[in-house]
Amino acid sequence: MTLSPHGSTAVDTGSLRKGLPIMILGGILAWVSGQSWSVQRGSGELFQLVMAYGNLAIMAGAAQLIAGLRGRPWMMATAGAAGMTVPWFFGLAVAQQGEGVLVPTLLVLVTSWGMTYALSTAIRVWLRRRQR
Repeated sequence: MTLSPHGSTAVDTGSLRKGLPIMILGGILAWVSGQSWSVQRGSGELFQLVMAYGNLAIMAGAAQLIAGLRGRPWMMATAGAAGMTVPWFFGLAVAQQGEGVLVPTLLVLVTSWGMTYALSTAIRVWLRRRQR
Protein backbone atom coordinates (compact mmCIF):
# COMPACT_ATOMS: atom_id res chain seq x y z
CA MET A 1 0.00 0.00 0.00
CA THR A 2 1.27 3.45 -0.83
CA LEU A 3 0.10 6.87 0.11
CA SER A 4 1.01 9.65 -2.25
CA PRO A 5 -0.37 12.97 -3.45
CA HIS A 6 -1.79 11.06 -6.42
CA GLY A 7 -3.84 8.67 -4.28
CA SER A 8 -3.59 5.46 -2.36
CA THR A 9 -3.23 1.95 -3.72
CA ALA A 10 -5.09 0.51 -0.72
CA VAL A 11 -8.35 0.24 -2.67
CA ASP A 12 -6.61 -1.68 -5.46
CA THR A 13 -5.04 -4.28 -3.20
CA GLY A 14 -7.63 -4.37 -0.42
CA SER A 15 -7.51 -5.90 3.00
CA LEU A 16 -10.09 -8.57 3.70
CA ARG A 17 -8.95 -8.98 7.30
CA LYS A 18 -9.83 -5.32 7.89
CA GLY A 19 -12.99 -5.23 5.78
CA LEU A 20 -14.84 -8.11 7.43
CA PRO A 21 -14.55 -6.84 11.04
CA ILE A 22 -15.64 -3.40 9.86
CA MET A 23 -18.69 -4.99 8.25
CA ILE A 24 -19.56 -6.91 11.43
CA LEU A 25 -19.22 -3.73 13.49
CA GLY A 26 -21.21 -1.91 10.82
CA GLY A 27 -24.07 -4.34 11.32
CA ILE A 28 -23.96 -3.82 15.08
CA LEU A 29 -23.85 -0.04 14.62
CA ALA A 30 -26.81 -0.29 12.25
CA TRP A 31 -28.80 -2.08 14.94
CA VAL A 32 -27.76 0.51 17.54
CA SER A 33 -28.74 3.41 15.29
CA GLY A 34 -32.14 1.85 14.68
CA GLN A 35 -32.67 1.29 18.39
CA SER A 36 -31.63 4.80 19.34
CA TRP A 37 -34.64 6.15 17.50
CA SER A 38 -37.09 4.05 19.42
CA VAL A 39 -40.84 4.07 19.09
CA GLN A 40 -41.12 5.30 22.69
CA ARG A 41 -39.47 8.59 21.68
CA GLY A 42 -42.22 9.29 19.19
CA SER A 43 -40.53 8.22 15.97
CA GLY A 44 -42.23 5.55 13.92
CA GLU A 45 -40.97 2.11 13.08
CA LEU A 46 -40.37 3.14 9.48
CA PHE A 47 -37.89 5.78 10.62
CA GLN A 48 -36.16 3.19 12.80
CA LEU A 49 -35.73 0.90 9.80
CA VAL A 50 -34.48 3.72 7.58
CA MET A 51 -31.87 4.61 10.20
CA ALA A 52 -30.75 1.00 10.63
CA TYR A 53 -30.57 0.08 6.94
CA GLY A 54 -29.11 3.43 5.95
CA ASN A 55 -26.30 2.96 8.45
CA LEU A 56 -25.77 -0.60 7.23
CA ALA A 57 -25.51 0.63 3.63
CA ILE A 58 -22.92 3.27 4.53
CA MET A 59 -20.82 0.79 6.48
CA ALA A 60 -21.13 -1.80 3.70
CA GLY A 61 -19.75 0.69 1.21
CA ALA A 62 -16.83 1.59 3.46
CA ALA A 63 -16.05 -2.03 4.33
CA GLN A 64 -16.13 -3.11 0.69
CA LEU A 65 -13.81 -0.28 -0.32
CA ILE A 66 -11.38 -1.31 2.42
CA ALA A 67 -11.60 -4.99 1.48
CA GLY A 68 -11.19 -4.12 -2.20
CA LEU A 69 -11.54 -6.91 -4.74
CA ARG A 70 -10.56 -9.47 -2.10
CA GLY A 71 -13.86 -8.95 -0.31
CA ARG A 72 -16.44 -11.18 -1.92
CA PRO A 73 -20.01 -9.84 -1.76
CA TRP A 74 -21.35 -12.98 -0.06
CA MET A 75 -18.69 -12.65 2.68
CA MET A 76 -19.47 -8.99 3.28
CA ALA A 77 -23.22 -9.68 3.23
CA THR A 78 -22.89 -12.53 5.72
CA ALA A 79 -20.78 -10.41 8.08
CA GLY A 80 -23.16 -7.45 7.88
CA ALA A 81 -26.28 -9.58 8.30
CA ALA A 82 -24.78 -11.39 11.28
CA GLY A 83 -23.76 -8.11 12.87
CA MET A 84 -27.27 -6.71 12.52
CA THR A 85 -29.41 -9.82 13.04
CA VAL A 86 -27.85 -11.29 16.18
CA PRO A 87 -28.42 -8.25 18.43
CA TRP A 88 -31.79 -7.69 16.76
CA PHE A 89 -32.83 -11.25 17.65
CA PHE A 90 -31.79 -10.98 21.29
CA GLY A 91 -33.35 -7.53 21.70
CA LEU A 92 -36.60 -8.74 20.19
CA ALA A 93 -36.55 -11.94 22.25
CA VAL A 94 -36.19 -9.96 25.47
CA ALA A 95 -38.85 -7.41 24.48
CA GLN A 96 -41.38 -10.06 23.42
CA GLN A 97 -40.36 -12.66 26.00
CA GLY A 98 -39.42 -15.16 23.29
CA GLU A 99 -42.79 -15.15 21.54
CA GLY A 100 -43.02 -14.47 17.81
CA VAL A 101 -39.38 -13.62 17.14
CA LEU A 102 -38.62 -16.05 14.31
CA VAL A 103 -40.39 -14.34 11.38
CA PRO A 104 -39.19 -10.77 12.13
CA THR A 105 -35.65 -12.06 12.70
CA LEU A 106 -35.65 -13.97 9.41
CA LEU A 107 -36.99 -10.89 7.64
CA VAL A 108 -34.18 -8.75 9.05
CA LEU A 109 -31.62 -11.43 8.16
CA VAL A 110 -32.77 -11.78 4.54
CA THR A 111 -33.21 -8.06 3.87
CA SER A 112 -29.92 -7.01 5.47
CA TRP A 113 -28.05 -9.78 3.64
CA GLY A 114 -29.65 -8.88 0.31
CA MET A 115 -29.02 -5.15 0.62
CA THR A 116 -25.40 -5.63 1.67
CA TYR A 117 -24.83 -8.16 -1.11
CA ALA A 118 -26.25 -5.83 -3.76
CA LEU A 119 -24.23 -2.86 -2.56
CA SER A 120 -21.01 -4.85 -2.23
CA THR A 121 -21.49 -6.26 -5.72
CA ALA A 122 -22.01 -2.79 -7.19
CA ILE A 123 -18.90 -1.42 -5.48
CA ARG A 124 -16.87 -4.44 -6.54
CA VAL A 125 -17.93 -3.95 -10.18
CA TRP A 126 -16.95 -0.28 -9.92
CA LEU A 127 -13.54 -1.23 -8.48
CA ARG A 128 -12.95 -3.76 -11.24
CA ARG A 129 -13.81 -1.21 -13.94
CA ARG A 130 -11.55 1.31 -12.26
CA GLN A 131 -8.59 -1.04 -12.53
CA ARG A 132 -8.85 -1.34 -16.30
